[in-house]
Amino acid sequence: MKKIFMYYRVYQNGTAVSPMSANDFKSNVIAARDGKPSSYHLPFGDSMFYEYPGLIVAMEMAKAGALSYINLLLKEGAKGLERLKQYRVDNYENLNIVLVESNIRKLETAMLLNKS
Repeated sequence: MKKIFMYYRVYQNGTAVSPMSANDFKSNVIAARDGKPSSYHLPFGDSMFYEYPGLIVAMEMAKAGALSYINLLLKEGAKGLERLKQYRVDNYENLNIVLVESNIRKLETAMLLNKS
């Protein structure tokens, strides 16, 4: 039986946690800013992401990142209000259901029970 290793990706200012296979060895050659092919690059703008080895840690970090972004928008005052409203609408389920502390702990407990 082939063991599949997973890690979890969270995009900057995002709330979704995406599972990624560590066994996927596809080439990731992307054109650099100067147009020449490069296998080493930083993602542009909103495509910046962080990767975590565990689902619970990824969820906790997605929640922390979302709260940080919300606080940043709040500090902008009236200027950031429309973006804050849209962010809340776009991420409603993750912010109000998935990333709620009690639901993260329930999932963590369920995962621990399944391991034993």
